[in-house]
Amino acid sequence: MRVLASVTALALAFGAAACSSESDPQAPEETTTSANQTPGTQMPTLDDSGENPILSFPDSNAPAGLKVEVLEKGEGREIVATDTVVAHYVGQVWGSEEPFDSSFSRGAPAAFSLSKVVQGWTQGLAGQTAGSKLILSIPSDLGYGPSGGNEAAGIGETDTIAFYIELVDAYGVDQAGDANATMQADLADLPVEIEGALGEPVTVTVKEGAEAPTGEPVVTVIARGNGEPVGGEGTTIYDQYAMSFWDNSASEVTYGTYGPQSQTLGAGSFFDSLAGIPVGSRVLVEVPASEGGEDAAAPAYAVVIDILGQIEAAPAASSGN
Repeated sequence: MRVLASVTALALAFGAAACSSESDPQAPEETTTSANQTPGTQMPTLDDSGENPILSFPDSNAPAGLKVEVLEKGEGREIVATDTVVAHYVGQVWGSEEPFDSSFSRGAPAAFSLSKVVQGWTQGLAGQTAGSKLILSIPSDLGYGPSGGNEAAGIGETDTIAFYIELVDAYGVDQAGDANATMQADLADLPVEIEGALGEPVTVTVKEGAEAPTGEPVVTVIARGNGEPVGGEGTTIYDQYAMSFWDNSASEVTYGTYGPQSQTLGAGSFFDSLAGIPVGSRVLVEVPASEGGEDAAAPAYAVVIDILGQIEAAPAASSGN
């Protein structure tokens, strides 16, 4: 039961429109080159001379299988097939000059669970490192072929698709906050019992007899992380959480199940109160019951949040004259 999603009207699933295939994992062919060298003749090349990056294709046919061309190896965590990745990317049908999708044109990277995207992404990115820049060539059987193509994107059932990808960050399915965060609160004084050390997944239950919150949400920084403070409106945060209704009648934990979640500040939820709190922090939010109105009534609940990372809001587009 997706309790918190229902209560806050926030979707837990990431916005990956791609569908997965049932192909068994296989190791992709991989080569490494410097960013200013021409990749192999069967791979596209990166053209970053314009406003946004785009791929240029050779005259030859697309490769027969999954190919990965690493342009720049990052120094971040090694990605596994269940990770959530934050990435900038541009995608094109092989031979096409026009992208069917580009996060660069939107001005902000996107987050995807690798368990919810086409198999070419899952297999091609597993084993790479956060911070890397690479080109993927994905055959139809590991792309949109199993779903009959993607008419809205102009992708045919037999089309090979290619991506230029910048891996901004990656989070494990059971990743928690900063293990070296500085404790700010005495756990004995909190209205909840928290099972799980800093840097580890947690569960939460409300203590018997604890007074339910009223008025505005109550925010307590349990442990202060060592990252940058969370930005304001428009900032997207990545987090894991454990929550419980105040009477402990229902609970929800994202660690190891749904994995990291994303929320955009400024949407009017209690997540807006995390602005200014450093990344890596563990935070308790006590949310009062609501009486309904335009939204359905909801009971009071407590949620412990580990802030994993953030992406600041994309700059506003210039209106021009």
